[in-house]
Amino acid sequence: MYLTKTDFIEYLQCSKCLWLKKKRPDLYIAPVPTDFEESKIEEGQEVELLAHSLFPNGTLVSSELEQSLLETKRLIDSHTSPIFQATTVSNNNCLARIDILRFNADTDKWDIYEVKSSTEVKTDRSHNHIKDVTFQKLVLEQSGVSVDRTFIVHLNKEYRRAGKLNVKELLKIHDVSEDVQKAADNTAAEMLEALTLLNKDQIDLVFCDCLYLTRGNHCSSFGVFNPDVPDYSVHDILRIRPEKIKTIIQSGIVKIEDVSDSFKLTDIQNNQVQVARSQKPQIDHDAIKKLLDSLSYPLYFLDYETYCAAIPILDGYGPYQHIPFQVSIHKLHKDGTLQHYEYLGTSIADVPGNLLEYLKGIDCSGGKVVSWHASFENTRNKEMAELNPLHAQMLLDLNARTFDLETVFKESYLHPGFKGGTSIKKVLPALLPQFSYKDLSIQGGTEAMENWRKLIFDDLDESQKESIKKALLDYCCMDTLAMVEIFRHLQAYVS
Repeated sequence: MYLTKTDFIEYLQCSKCLWLKKKRPDLYIAPVPTDFEESKIEEGQEVELLAHSLFPNGTLVSSELEQSLLETKRLIDSHTSPIFQATTVSNNNCLARIDILRFNADTDKWDIYEVKSSTEVKTDRSHNHIKDVTFQKLVLEQSGVSVDRTFIVHLNKEYRRAGKLNVKELLKIHDVSEDVQKAADNTAAEMLEALTLLNKDQIDLVFCDCLYLTRGNHCSSFGVFNPDVPDYSVHDILRIRPEKIKTIIQSGIVKIEDVSDSFKLTDIQNNQVQVARSQKPQIDHDAIKKLLDSLSYPLYFLDYETYCAAIPILDGYGPYQHIPFQVSIHKLHKDGTLQHYEYLGTSIADVPGNLLEYLKGIDCSGGKVVSWHASFENTRNKEMAELNPLHAQMLLDLNARTFDLETVFKESYLHPGFKGGTSIKKVLPALLPQFSYKDLSIQGGTEAMENWRKLIFDDLDESQKESIKKALLDYCCMDTLAMVEIFRHLQAYVS
């Protein structure tokens, strides 16, 4: 059994989860990537291929393990360089596949280049690039290869495409040798701990360290180790720190409604706990009425769907910069009349130019623009204004008149059904269960993004294209209609 770099990173996140994966796969709950996540993995592979072009005349070793080990040894022994996906095993069964390995004739040693599809060197718990490359370096050295410098190749967030892709400007090479040297001793100790754990045939399956982390940081097999933790617990308290979670749980409390006032939570956290405890909404009638009364008609409920990619597809755009490809607007008049406008770009040539022409053709003058989490739409408008000066005045005017409907549910309307969240997917079913995204083919923004990618880049027949178009239109329409119905619900309440 080998310890790979992926295994090691998983060990750092949850050691027991890695043990389960390796030793008790029958109990292990593997994370199931969505189509969007699969697409992002493929993007990472595309970035790596682009990085290869910075190292001409490289040799790609076999993907089959035994063959790759033989090929790598032969290439290293002959100082053939660079090597892509160099594969080696240490004397204690740690396995490394190096993205790019280059021989440095000046030092008579090898340099490691680890390719990342991020726009920076990350050192957080879920993506620690320094640990990644330190693992690779240690395995190489333990297998008898002399390593000099270590580098991380990542996307340049300042890059903006202008015609043909400029790979030398798109990618940055960051020397992390000093950071790796500092991390080496600790990483080596952690690798040994991981190997020691995997040598055990039995471990205690009660409790894992994820118990003291927020919900989004739980391992995929959390329920195996912590079966008594409910779906809504202290882990879901807004912006709660791990230290506070640990204090609460070690006092014997797991359910959010059981958290007492003695734990010194913030006002926002206390409000969430009180609503969970009472199972009754907490509503500031006067504040909501004041907000609604300040809005001038007509109201334009606006929502964009966007596409972003590691490798920018349009001039003027950079890595992961959002390109609006779709807009839905519900126009609500004072007398209650409702009109719907929508546009979907179905080719790269359509966005964002034709979308902007469509917006220009709608009379959006006067009144208020209403969005949910409006900073997203406002940022898209600002970016499009910079890239499309002829439409800048229209876009900046939309921003100046924008009201964020989500703020009502952050400040003045708390509901036990929200479970601490304020996204429209949380608020709508709690307030208006008759309206639902569940019957839609697309039920979230990343699904919309992935379906548009398929529409533009995949080889689809006409039936498949029409199905995706309809699904995208239905989803974006639902986003703005949901805002309208939530707004009407608030109106009915305050009046």
